[in-house]
Amino acid sequence: MEKRLEGLDLNLLLALHWLLSERNVTAAAAKLGLSQPAASRALGKLRDIFDDPLLVKVGGEMAPTRLAESLQPAIAHAMERCREVLRISDAFTPSHQTGQFRIACADYLGAYAAGIWARIIQPEAPDLCLDLVTPKLDSAKEMITGKTDLCVLPETAALELPPSLDVNQFVQKPVFEKEFMSAIRKDHPLAGAPLSLDQFLALDHIQISPIGRPTSPLDQALEGINQTRRISYQTSSYLMSVSMVRFTDCVITAPRALIEMRSDSLYMFPTPLTLKTTTMAAVWHPNWTHDARHRWVRNKLFDAMKHPERLCCPVTGKPWFTASISAVA
Repeated sequence: MEKRLEGLDLNLLLALHWLLSERNVTAAAAKLGLSQPAASRALGKLRDIFDDPLLVKVGGEMAPTRLAESLQPAIAHAMERCREVLRISDAFTPSHQTGQFRIACADYLGAYAAGIWARIIQPEAPDLCLDLVTPKLDSAKEMITGKTDLCVLPETAALELPPSLDVNQFVQKPVFEKEFMSAIRKDHPLAGAPLSLDQFLALDHIQISPIGRPTSPLDQALEGINQTRRISYQTSSYLMSVSMVRFTDCVITAPRALIEMRSDSLYMFPTPLTLKTTTMAAVWHPNWTHDARHRWVRNKLFDAMKHPERLCCPVTGKPWFTASISAVA
């Protein structure tokens, strides 16, 4: 039987949104300004309406049913349209913004994002908090619900994503090219001159695997010439890798921007074989394309990446974004 909107308590739709977003009755109650028992009653009514449990206990967590997963993007979209109705008469004022803006990105890009935030965004929106998290597959679901505002990742063609994740539902904007270089510590016996391929391969290597991929552009290039490297250390953290290389005889091959962050203690040199640059893209759900706050922050971030000369490190005087993070037109 068709469900009639006119006979429905629309507060239940808002409750459905937060229950599916938080997957926790107590957390949803806090978002709704309700008591935990009231949120539980709302969940009970929603289960009756949809004739489905919607959320079920799996271990110590609440997991959505298949129907709930299919409802979540639609209800998130509906709630955002309702918010747009309320915002029609409100002029957007950055200084009035509160809460947080969550960006999922690699840790070294988070450091750059924080630099942009401090110099460009915080002066105009002092009460808006930047929340930086590590990208993961759940980031896609969190972008649908608005828990994550933006992801910065390699373009999806370069990612090994499961077929169940439909990336075409997200907006993707190429923002910069990632160039790779290699580095050893500045007082390493080989520091001071470019390394030959034989010298390079004789070193112990640190592999950076932020999303658990077993190979990298370097490994793929080496495979093309029937060569391999000896990996002695592995880490998921870019920033940790530069600390590791400072205290070992190892070499890292990483984004140039990362190595330049520690140019005081690292000797950077061209990797002795050609590596392709990687296009990095900003990704968000179309639900948030026309959201005033999201659009304002997004435009500020992208503009800073297009004009790196405007953002200089107060210590070194060098641009935060060098040729190693070149903007994509």
